[in-house]
Amino acid sequence: MQPGCSTTPRMTVLCVVSVLSLLPFATSRPPHIVFIVSDDLGFNDVSFHGSNQIGTPNIDAIAADGITLMNYHVQPVCSPSRATFMSGRHVIHTGIYMPFRQGTPLRLNLSYSLLPQYLRRCCNYSSHMVGKWHLGQNVLAALPTGRGFETYLGYWSGAEDYVTHDTLGAYDFNDDARHEAGSAAAEVTLRPAVELNGTYSTAAMTARAVRVIEGFGGGGGLGGSLPRRPLFLYLPYQAVHWPLEAPPQYVDRYRGRTGGDTRRQLVCAMAKALDDGVGQVTAALKRRGMWDDSLVLFSSDNGGPTNGNEGTWSSNFPLRGGKNTLWEGGTRVVGAVRGPGIPRGAVSYEKFHATDWLPTLVAMASGRPWTASIPP
Repeated sequence: MQPGCSTTPRMTVLCVVSVLSLLPFATSRPPHIVFIVSDDLGFNDVSFHGSNQIGTPNIDAIAADGITLMNYHVQPVCSPSRATFMSGRHVIHTGIYMPFRQGTPLRLNLSYSLLPQYLRRCCNYSSHMVGKWHLGQNVLAALPTGRGFETYLGYWSGAEDYVTHDTLGAYDFNDDARHEAGSAAAEVTLRPAVELNGTYSTAAMTARAVRVIEGFGGGGGLGGSLPRRPLFLYLPYQAVHWPLEAPPQYVDRYRGRTGGDTRRQLVCAMAKALDDGVGQVTAALKRRGMWDDSLVLFSSDNGGPTNGNEGTWSSNFPLRGGKNTLWEGGTRVVGAVRGPGIPRGAVSYEKFHATDWLPTLVAMASGRPWTASIPP
């Protein structure tokens, strides 16, 4: 064991990194990485944090199979956290303090190298994204396919309808791809995924994520069979951000269980649909023989809105405040990670921040200091 590390529940992820750097997979077989993000999920809206209202067995299973991060912090709103996840930079460096408005010319600085670019440079990862981007959309270079992802399904902006995928009167659900140099196709293909108009976004995103995974298991999914390249799948779901919408079968589960508060009922339903989606993704990894070689992370982008803020009602109990605040309810969020070499059932109360993911993941993948993989 490395100095400063222990097998007690207070073992930190950074201690785990120092151990993993000595394991064979860190140099000869980098792990697959699946980075799952929920939107506006409350600190107390998962059952492994004590909620007896929303059952989340699939998210719980990630924590049970690895480390629960009980002192994990992000930014209090979405675009700032997403910029930090991807760049490894704090908001004082990205300059992104608030969510981008639809149609804005603002974007995450194009001079920054992002996580998929680091992973491609260090270990030839194949990177795919499914879900909410919200880091710029006014030039091709600012889109996911311009920032290192080979394929992308999701919406560029934020706060769209879950079913019609409308935002401010425009359809925003896209199926994009970046093609290898020398291919017959143009370098980047951008296509509105109009066939998904009418499909609940959690289900659409889950289906694409499963298809990506199946492609890496040799089963003819998206991208064909790619057994020699490790997978990086970034899966930032739309749920449980407003507008509050959920399929009827999920809404019915919470009828009469939220004290007559329809907003809370819908949040519970959306969180349950999210958990079912996570379960389908982890089941696909197991089915394709990838689970044992996969780092699976789960995180919220910020604390949940409370007391009717933004017309919704999450629970951050026992924390004070919520989304849009600098109290712990806004910045201290659900977090867990499991994978090869990570002890099962551990709980860490050491501080961990969204800025830590990029250097941690690159170091774990390469077995070298993350700075050795800075793209040119």
